[in-house]
Amino acid sequence: MIDDDSEAAVDAATEVLSGFAGAYEQHWAEGMAAKLGLAAPDRELTDDILKLMRLQKVDFTEFFRALSAGTARTLFTEPEPFDSWAARRELLLPADLAAVADAMDRVNPVYIPRNHRVEEALAKATKGDMGPFHQLVDAVSRPFDERPGLADYTRPAPAGAPYVTYCGT
Repeated sequence: MIDDDSEAAVDAATEVLSGFAGAYEQHWAEGMAAKLGLAAPDRELTDDILKLMRLQKVDFTEFFRALSAGTARTLFTEPEPFDSWAARRELLLPADLAAVADAMDRVNPVYIPRNHRVEEALAKATKGDMGPFHQLVDAVSRPFDERPGLADYTRPAPAGAPYVTYCGT
């Protein structure tokens, strides 16, 4: 499909594949910069907050929305390391913090199809109750718009909830 000459096809495919890692890294770094409200990627700052979130079990989706709202500190059981990180981040932010928060809210969803909500909707739908399915679809169809009545769709699964997922969910 790439070239009638198999050697030329392999060379062409290899060339494209060789550039993938670098392109992926660049797009990932730019995406994380946008999530953090930064004008340019900062790999160390990004790595540090992801490590801190992992160590303190802070929910990924909830964190980024709280960061734009200025309430992320409350998500950490030990907030002092976050405070140090936030001070470093603050030095990189533009002066117009309202514009930064608005830009962050355009790339950080409020609602995502969390596994426990998908499982709940599927279980009820198989019993004929389509209400939870329709409400989940409504929430995730406009994931960046915070709306009343959907607060339950912003939270991670309760502690001890079983983690079940299937391909395609």
